[in-house]
Amino acid sequence: MKKLVFALVFVVFSLSTVYAQQKSLPVVHRTCNEVANRRTEIILPQVKGFNIYKGDFHTHTIYSDGAASTTGRVDEAWYDGLDILAITDHYESNSGVKRFFKVAAPYNSDGKPTKYVAPGSTKMPKDGVDPGIKIDFNAIHKEAEWAVGRRGYDLLLVKGCEMARNNEKLGHFNALFVEDLNSIYNFDVKEAFKNVKKQGGIIIHNHPGNIEANNPEWHEAVRKEGLIDGYEVANGFAYYPRIHKRCVDEKLIMLGNTDVHGMNSHKYGTTGWFRTMTFVLAKELTQEAIKEALLERRTIVYSGGDLIGEEEWLNELLNESIQCQLAKENKKSGTRIYTLSNLTSLTYKLRRGNTIYTLEPFETITVSYGKDKKSGKLLYPRFRVENMWVTDYKHPYIDIKVDKK
Repeated sequence: MKKLVFALVFVVFSLSTVYAQQKSLPVVHRTCNEVANRRTEIILPQVKGFNIYKGDFHTHTIYSDGAASTTGRVDEAWYDGLDILAITDHYESNSGVKRFFKVAAPYNSDGKPTKYVAPGSTKMPKDGVDPGIKIDFNAIHKEAEWAVGRRGYDLLLVKGCEMARNNEKLGHFNALFVEDLNSIYNFDVKEAFKNVKKQGGIIIHNHPGNIEANNPEWHEAVRKEGLIDGYEVANGFAYYPRIHKRCVDEKLIMLGNTDVHGMNSHKYGTTGWFRTMTFVLAKELTQEAIKEALLERRTIVYSGGDLIGEEEWLNELLNESIQCQLAKENKKSGTRIYTLSNLTSLTYKLRRGNTIYTLEPFETITVSYGKDKKSGKLLYPRFRVENMWVTDYKHPYIDIKVDKK
């Protein structure tokens, strides 16, 4: 009997011990402290009283042929350091919607995917009936606004879409700052442009390349009618020098955009450069101020570490980015040593003769200057900036202002 009692006591004790041990085990153990992603802060100076805002005015989501959701594009833009984002899904090509219809087919009474006929980007359907727009482009923008609000990002969203008619001859165009995206559609792209203009929108010719060679008369006609406000001077890592010159000569807007369909991290993550973007010089981050800055052509294009634009703004940007001070002077020999301090997140490649000084972000270098051999006058810091492009496919020569404080 005693043995039985002892056995029962032992079992109860063992079970209680096991229970106590189990109770002391945590329900969840964090293997690593969760750390929020950090936004890439791109430090840029003020230029002539204007702030520099970073924008991408050409991106795509799953609602056309992109790989990311609208919320994903918003997150990506914020963490990449942007201040402005335009989601410009294709007006005529909505392959993502078609894929969704296939997934949702079992919910249809016949079990077949909903038929989706895209608006004719190349030719009218055989039955002569234009199917028109089938999805709500305003809803895409509202979804982006919801994501920005939910995340609490200080990110300005520009309402837009990308239009295409017969890509081999006419090309692709972004409509930006449009109030009602759904109502601008017209099978005749020129009429669609006019609808954009009626709403006070801006039209940008995307990735122009050499597309105009196929239909130069049409392109010249729409430009003469004032229907084209600007061009992508850079699309991703592609820079278009001839279009750059046209924008300067004809006073048109210059933009640089990613035209991202996949994930930007896959394209730019290992390059060492920020994503392609447009620097917009504006007083404040509002729809009105950004639109005004574009129309006044206060933009600089950033692509692959290169800076593309008008010489005036490139000159101002460089001089506001670099603090140049006289560090040492030998009056007998006429030699002066200057320090150049980069106050920004940009890299500058400064050529002097056969020497290129790579001035990395927040780095300081020294350079020495003597006298001109012919005139005997003192020489001051002057460089050809190798990662800046002005018209005629040239790098500008810029004089660096010396801080006299």
